[in-house]
Amino acid sequence: FVHCFADWFANHRPATVMIGIRADESINRFNAIASGRKQRFADDKPWTSVAARGHSWYVYPIYDWKTADVWTWFAKSGERYNPLYNLMYQAGVPLRYMRICEPFGPEQRQGLWLYHVLEPERWAAMCERVSGVCSGGVYAGKDNTFYGHRKISKPDGHSWQSYASLLLYSMPAPTARHYKNKIAVYINWYRKKGFEIPDTQDGDIGYKDIPSWRRICKVLLNNDYWCRALSFSPNKPGNYKRYSERMAEKRKEWGILCDND
Repeated sequence: FVHCFADWFANHRPATVMIGIRADESINRFNAIASGRKQRFADDKPWTSVAARGHSWYVYPIYDWKTADVWTWFAKSGERYNPLYNLMYQAGVPLRYMRICEPFGPEQRQGLWLYHVLEPERWAAMCERVSGVCSGGVYAGKDNTFYGHRKISKPDGHSWQSYASLLLYSMPAPTARHYKNKIAVYINWYRKKGFEIPDTQDGDIGYKDIPSWRRICKVLLNNDYWCRALSFSPNKPGNYKRYSERMAEKRKEWGILCDND
């Protein structure tokens, strides 16, 4: 959508589109700006990149701002800002974690508890409209292991591999098949290199892809549908059905996570 908007806005003439992301917000936003493979408007302007078809350019005017810089600017300029930030401050949310956006992403759902504190009427409407919101408000907090975001735990008596099997077994069949296809490719790739994925190893649930069954469990708990944490990218919609059918046969051939497992 962003590329299409820039192309429409340019209308075959030079144009710039300003984007208000900051590099310290996330590793993905840092990479969007810092990637050395991107074409710049000029070599001395690293805070720019070319849009989809070359008619327009993206400009990131606050790419190097820190959280303190944002609030310093508001304090000095006297400009208005969203008053929800005042309520977040009163609720004890640190400045670096204050964010106003959609509520149900992997990062955002950790702030679900704020809705019933800051906007109880909206919280009541969300609970009526969206299944699982109340559970998310209870279990998605930053120190909770239920969704496996920063911390992760397993039931007593399980290895991480057996826990992964339990999680797959608990899912609807089409969803389980989708994850089994991805995990089977992941396991087989390492097997071909002579490496069996261990149950766990140091650093395996961090940003870097360090293979383990514990990392696979984190993917399942996070509902990371395209398994980005296992270094996959989304399949093209037109090819997905053919891919799924081919992978079902491959899993049988490899003997990895067959449908009766």
